[in-house]
Amino acid sequence: MFKLARLFVLPLLLLAGPAFAQNRTTQALLAQSPEKLAALRTDPHIAKALRFLEVSDSRANVMKKTDGVIDAVIMSEQREHPGQNATFWNAFREQVRGEIQNETGDFVILSAQLYAARFTDAELDLLISFYSSGIGAKYFQTRAQLDRQESDLADAWTEQLTPRVLEKVRGKFVGGRPNAR
Repeated sequence: MFKLARLFVLPLLLLAGPAFAQNRTTQALLAQSPEKLAALRTDPHIAKALRFLEVSDSRANVMKKTDGVIDAVIMSEQREHPGQNATFWNAFREQVRGEIQNETGDFVILSAQLYAARFTDAELDLLISFYSSGIGAKYFQTRAQLDRQESDLADAWTEQLTPRVLEKVRGKFVGGRPNAR
């Protein structure tokens, strides 16, 4: 239901708020100095947000997504440097993966900042408790599949609903004007 509501609300939000606001937040987070990121690692509120990211398996999701980045890097490099054998590219891939894993710590701190800005310590405790529970773990494991199914359902529902709505509304108009029924 939430996704369906988003389909209707999203255009209104886009009109109401400037699109560059999200980009400003992203740019501000990325522009932080390494010293600032290091200092955030000792912030207790950030530590709690990091704990939430850990129990919600966010870091693992980031690492899954990096495989696509690694593939893109490898393909680009293979075009730039043809003629290398598979052994070379396998070793190169492992080096790229290692570097990305080294950098992931900073990304997780940036993500933690997003959560820390929106949730209090008490709220983060509740989130950690939920995701650490049996039902929270089950929800997390099925969330992606449910999101896909819900999106498919919303698409199919919209396809069915659109002709019915149009038929009803058109029936209320006569000669291009509302019918006085």
